[in-house]
Amino acid sequence: MRTHISILFLLIPIAFYSQNFDDVDAKVLVYPRYSKVEELAKKIEKDFSTDANKVRAGFFWLAKNIRYNLKEFYNPKQRYYSFEYSSITEKEQKLQGLKDKLIAATFRNKTGVCEEYAQSLKKICDLLGIEAAVIKGYVRNNVKEIGIIANTTNHAWNAVKIDGQWNILDATWGAGFERNGRWIREFNDYFFNMPRENIFKTHYPEDSIWVLRFGRMSLETFFNQPIYKNALLKSKSELMTPTSGIIEVVSSKDIILKFKNLDSSALISYRFKGEKYAKKTINSKEKNISTVLIKNPKRNSELTVFINNSDALHFKVIQR
Repeated sequence: MRTHISILFLLIPIAFYSQNFDDVDAKVLVYPRYSKVEELAKKIEKDFSTDANKVRAGFFWLAKNIRYNLKEFYNPKQRYYSFEYSSITEKEQKLQGLKDKLIAATFRNKTGVCEEYAQSLKKICDLLGIEAAVIKGYVRNNVKEIGIIANTTNHAWNAVKIDGQWNILDATWGAGFERNGRWIREFNDYFFNMPRENIFKTHYPEDSIWVLRFGRMSLETFFNQPIYKNALLKSKSELMTPTSGIIEVVSSKDIILKFKNLDSSALISYRFKGEKYAKKTINSKEKNISTVLIKNPKRNSELTVFINNSDALHFKVIQR
């Protein structure tokens, strides 16, 4: 009996990670564009029975119906709130009131930035009786951010407890991305329940409790990493070396990357900043370790690595 219970607990997180949500997505796709979060939560409660499906429904609806506000992203407004309170309870109530106003505006206008996505998903979970939290922290999108530690947090996402285990979700990044000053709406399933081993490749919490729950990494190490993109994050492969996002080379040496479990049929190519076309790498493999050779650019530059023509990694290259 003791062994049987142990197996059940081991299967719970695996089942969530491998669960297919096509049926949930198809049903939510025809939901109305609700103007109140309570209406959406009520519909989700009616249609779905498991916490995993309920959270997926809320996440998917937000990604499909809330458009990222690029205008506010490029010209952020400082949000300052002032109120009086006589107890911790009153303080929490007033703070929640401010969050509820933010959420109401998000549903009414169908637009927002990361704070709106994260607070809205938490509110959906609250209404459904599912434990959730908003996490403030750091993300990186640009090579210029490698090696430079930010002074303040720049993003918000969620932790949601499903079947007794905390899972990390980012509805903002799940909804789409910015390209050349335009918001491209494109659902990205990866950011619904991000793999635990990959969380710190893209997201770093401000609160140390969330750092301790998902691994051990310093803020400095986080900012010194390469910029990880979808093609590598979604694959079963892992970058072994270099672990730093800053590659220092001498003119007589080429750049060498090593990957674990890289698909032998994968097409690996690269491009340095300013180049129009990507070039193929020179690859070799021994057991499950692949070595990828990239010709030295002979200058300081930015390096983009592609896997099957999709963005995978970004580095700074510095000549010594």
